[in-house]
Amino acid sequence: MSLPRKRSFLLRFIYTLALSLFAGTSAFADSVASYPEGWEEWPVVKESMTLPADTVLPPDTSLFIQEAVRSYAWINDGLGSPLTIRVNPEKLEQYKTHGPYTDGPTVVAVSEVQGIIWVTEHFSGLPMYGSYNRKGEDISSMHPTLEASFCQRCHDTYKDICINGTCAEPVLSPYE
Repeated sequence: MSLPRKRSFLLRFIYTLALSLFAGTSAFADSVASYPEGWEEWPVVKESMTLPADTVLPPDTSLFIQEAVRSYAWINDGLGSPLTIRVNPEKLEQYKTHGPYTDGPTVVAVSEVQGIIWVTEHFSGLPMYGSYNRKGEDISSMHPTLEASFCQRCHDTYKDICINGTCAEPVLSPYE
């Protein structure tokens, strides 16, 4: 990451953190992770999907999968969507061991039908999150589950699955 980009990222992070201290969690409505130009060329490491709203999960489904299905059941008007996971080629080896990660964009999850791009970026070893459309526009205010604070809470809650901010349990695993 170039020095001006690091400085811009750091200022954006500090600004968001400061706002959250003074204005509550609504300050996290904007994405903290930046939109990674060229993500479309990153290698695909996993394919999954956001499941339809009427999905009945097996009784032994992990709490992580249950929450993921419940949280994103609204996508594509409740019909679900293929989900493609792409990793920054500079971080493929780090991804294989779930970090630690160097600074910069790390991974994107793309809802193929809805066009939502969830971004995980790392800075000083910490994961940051953002939600964008295919044009690179921040859409985190479109739905509460797209806000960076929602992503942060979920990834922190399931640290056994979301190691260093990247999650390892595909949503389709209960069906395999």
